[in-house]
Amino acid sequence: MKYDNTNKVRLLPEQTLFTQGDDGDNAYLINQGILDVIVDEKKVGYMTEGELFGEMALLLNQKRSATIIARDASELVIINKEKFNELINSASTEAKDTILSLCENLSKRNIVDTIISKPELDTILKDQNPTICAVARQIFFRLEKSTSHVE
Repeated sequence: MKYDNTNKVRLLPEQTLFTQGDDGDNAYLINQGILDVIVDEKKVGYMTEGELFGEMALLLNQKRSATIIARDASELVIINKEKFNELINSASTEAKDTILSLCENLSKRNIVDTIISKPELDTILKDQNPTICAVARQIFFRLEKSTSHVE
């Protein structure tokens, strides 16, 4: 489905968006709904409106690290790899390197300590655009709050 220049996808309850191990060619922003995150056939969390996900497969050129299933009717904005790369490349080198480092740490799934503090992250993001800040903070939050990966 396409609205203006934005592509969207709608999911019905229990519909799978993608499966762990799939190729990752898009990131998604949840416009409406709740999505469950399944890793190694275990539910490890959920995501809701305003959250961005799928970015790790794009940033790290990896397969999908989780299966995403709609809990209820959901609408997602599709962000293709080209647009996502444009966004990430608009960040300062330090912010981009920090985002990549956070993603690499999160993808390991055996997180011991957060690699950067919240005040350090805030300093790095001080002059970045709001979307870059949101992406970095969301990845940081996942890393800080979980010892298992939630994409």
